[in-house]
Amino acid sequence: MINRRTFIAAIAASTMLLGADLAAAQEKIRIAALSFGEAGEYMKAWSTEIQNHPAVKEGKVEITVFDGKYDPLIQANQIDTALTQQFNAIIMAPFDLEASAPAIDKAAEAKVPVIVSALKTSSKNYTASIIVDDREGGRIIAEEMAKRLPSGGNLVLMEGPIGQSAQIERRAGVDAGLEAHSNLKLLADKSGNWSRAEGQALMENWLSAYPDQINGVLAENDEMALGAIEAMKAANVDLSKVPVIAIDGIPDAKRAVENGEMAVTLYKYARAEGQGAVDLALRQVIGTEYKPQSEVWNGLMEWKDGTQKDYVVPWLILDKDNVKKYM
Repeated sequence: MINRRTFIAAIAASTMLLGADLAAAQEKIRIAALSFGEAGEYMKAWSTEIQNHPAVKEGKVEITVFDGKYDPLIQANQIDTALTQQFNAIIMAPFDLEASAPAIDKAAEAKVPVIVSALKTSSKNYTASIIVDDREGGRIIAEEMAKRLPSGGNLVLMEGPIGQSAQIERRAGVDAGLEAHSNLKLLADKSGNWSRAEGQALMENWLSAYPDQINGVLAENDEMALGAIEAMKAANVDLSKVPVIAIDGIPDAKRAVENGEMAVTLYKYARAEGQGAVDLALRQVIGTEYKPQSEVWNGLMEWKDGTQKDYVVPWLILDKDNVKKYM
């Protein structure tokens, strides 16, 4: 039979253990990861890479992924939620260049670090960014098209959501690349909103509007390009003679490059933009003693003590000659 003294001692011990558990839970660093839209394959890869960061796998960091659903208002509300719930840091892939700024400014005022990843914001108050050079990406795909159409030809261009930083900068890069090749003419351009279904519908319309006139397809992301390929296959277009070139390097696109349906995809490294952002966030929370844990700093990029404002992730051109290495 348990006497009163033993019972009180047991209660005290369990209370101490509960307090220790609560203290340990509070010590865990909590990071909000704001994806602009989990419906897209690249953003899903980005979120997965963040959750696979070594510090997260070890249980030292807790990640909460917020799905922005391609809506800047939802993302702004999610920053409010992250501030109210006292997350230690925010990683954000801003859906809209301009609309993202007020929410990021609010986080900066609250002294919560904001690491901008994958896409840019017009705010200057973010803590750090880790992003590819989208203007350079656009220029590269235009140059790759010029290599494949040395005699010139007519092109169509599928763009991302108008006003998003990737759309703006990739388009500027494409325009700069085409200016250097006057024998390449842009027949039509329109936003496909990063969507495979919209890319397919766009291509069906263009094949109808410009029968036998399209010599090449440029797409600002792989999803739209893959939709275009489906439309072209249905119309019996010879994909070996009408190159399709896009950006992101998602698995379906790499398979399309391998089987000859897509000429080139630029590999946008989700692990670098995702896990690199976690390291930059942890550097802000923990301080100078923090050392990066993701492999992306081993040769791909320089850490520079985690204090640089902007980190640029390099592009990798994937074609039939090298794509198998990255499948």
